[in-house]
Amino acid sequence: MIRRGIAGIVVGLVSGRAAAAQTPMPTRYAEYRVDGITGSGTTAQAGLGVVVPLGIYVRLGMDVAGGATWSDDASRGSGRVDVIARFLLDPFREAPVGLSLGGGVSVPYVDGQKTLRPYLTAIVDIEGRMRGRLTPALQLGLGGGTRVGLVLRTSRARWR
Repeated sequence: MIRRGIAGIVVGLVSGRAAAAQTPMPTRYAEYRVDGITGSGTTAQAGLGVVVPLGIYVRLGMDVAGGATWSDDASRGSGRVDVIARFLLDPFREAPVGLSLGGGVSVPYVDGQKTLRPYLTAIVDIEGRMRGRLTPALQLGLGGGTRVGLVLRTSRARWR
């Protein structure tokens, strides 16, 4: 009787480890974005980046973007680099819409600017259903002004 109990525990532990080993971790994927930022000026930028999973629930996005900034009745070229970590509430796509919260740093540049000034950034990300190979998302945040971004991600069907 005791041997059966011990054997059951051993089989359970081994099969649990085998199942965990078969669950693949999420892989890196690309994201494409268009953002509007209002603050000391109005900025419209398009960008691209890479998202690196830091486990099951956390994604680290590194993006570069470029476009134009309108301020003082003049338009100037601008760009930015963002590094933002997001905590996903539904990493396995169990719900049709996924929510994530995040924060990081944004370093904007406007043509003629003498010094770079990084901004702390906080975001709320609402991700929709996967369409073909792309997943659309709406990102709202603060960091160098009020930010609204439309994002397309190329993550795998199993993961957000």
